[in-house]
Amino acid sequence: MKMTKIFFVMMISFVFIFCAVEYCPAQVDEGKDGGDQVYRLDKVIVRDHPLKDESMVVTPDVTVINVEKFQKAGNVHNIQDVLSEILGVSVLSSNITPSPSETVYIRGMDQSRIQIFLDGKPMRLMGRKGYYKVDWTTMPLDNVETIEVVRGSHSLLYPFSMGGAINIITKKGKKTDEVKPDISITTGFGSYGAESYSASLLGGLFNTIGYSFSGARRSGDGYLRNNYYDTGNFNARISLYLPTDGILSFGWDHVENKTGYAVINDPSRNDYDPDYPIVLAENVDTFTHDNEGKSYFGGDSYWKKTTNEYNILFEQPLGLGELRAQVYKHKSVRDRLSYLSTGTQKEEFDQEEYNMGYNLEYLDFELITNHAFSIGGEYRTQGDKDNKDFYEIFSGFFQDVWSITSPLTLTWGTRYYEFHSDAYRAGFPGWGASESEQKKFEYRRKENEWCPKARLDYEVDPDLTLYATVSREMRTP
Repeated sequence: MKMTKIFFVMMISFVFIFCAVEYCPAQVDEGKDGGDQVYRLDKVIVRDHPLKDESMVVTPDVTVINVEKFQKAGNVHNIQDVLSEILGVSVLSSNITPSPSETVYIRGMDQSRIQIFLDGKPMRLMGRKGYYKVDWTTMPLDNVETIEVVRGSHSLLYPFSMGGAINIITKKGKKTDEVKPDISITTGFGSYGAESYSASLLGGLFNTIGYSFSGARRSGDGYLRNNYYDTGNFNARISLYLPTDGILSFGWDHVENKTGYAVINDPSRNDYDPDYPIVLAENVDTFTHDNEGKSYFGGDSYWKKTTNEYNILFEQPLGLGELRAQVYKHKSVRDRLSYLSTGTQKEEFDQEEYNMGYNLEYLDFELITNHAFSIGGEYRTQGDKDNKDFYEIFSGFFQDVWSITSPLTLTWGTRYYEFHSDAYRAGFPGWGASESEQKKFEYRRKENEWCPKARLDYEVDPDLTLYATVSREMRTP
């Protein structure tokens, strides 16, 4: 495919760039005490943050949360519990159970206009069915180190982030020669039969290998009838600390979730259960307008999903900047089951979804004084078991962070998108037509766009920054 060729040409270009740059250690600044490193926060996908012992750092560009230090009133079981405490972020839940219908907003933009990443890997736009929402039940908190929230669309580092981006950084282990690992075991119990059990193991070997393993099981009966949940996850990361100061990490995330849809609980019906609140046939949660926001007629109505995420991440200080390369794969099986008013069982969904992708970036290299350049690109496919590249997406970006004066900074650049998908021309006779008739209307749809962005920051004082942004972004069909 054309985009695959473009991607490999870009990779070869990177190799020539790296060969042309004389190798030297990565440059960092020292703090006032001569020992604290200062990192650019415009580059959000990083492993090190100036958090130290703080639970949260807020800058004009990004909010960074240290999950281990984070505290709030009540329990913290999932990522949404953390995000709900961040300025400019809103979390809308239709009920108390973990649900794929939960929606996260950044400054009023929903999940069709923001992008979610796990270690820089996109977690939205999965499979072939155009499922634009993010299923938060597939991203447990047990193995999360930090969460980064970018408000607005000014950053070139994140594709399809019209309203902002959230990057979830997982624990990768420790570079240590101590054999004894850090072990954590927690349990929790709550109302409506809620139970939670989790354990984690974090450590390293010989200053060469780091590891992080975690697992959890959470279940509950829910407030409404049949609105139970049962989730389990296992997360594993193994890191190799290379002699070149680089890190090679291997990750696997396995998540299983089953959530019962609320069913009608009408006193006039024979199946009424007085232990649960009354729910009539016309009751619909008007906040969600989807399958998860409705009440069903009974039976074992549920949402079920099993997800496996695999990724290999390579990070290497190189020349004047940092090289990042990643390969990832997503495979999931999701299903819906409900009952009609006639009592007939209806299997609404049984879908295998596949995503595969690659990205390559060279970040924060200063070829010109006071200019921090970043370039990179990605290629990914989305589909199902019968057509794994139903969608193909390529994007590449260039960004320059120009420190004009001490208080004035201009961040500017552009991102190019190319989008391919199977489609049908106008006049398509419908799925009832013969296969030969359908094929007459098939074609490979292609769209491309250049999306420039710019942001000007003026730091009045350490606690006040004024900024103005202008950007253009593409939303996938």
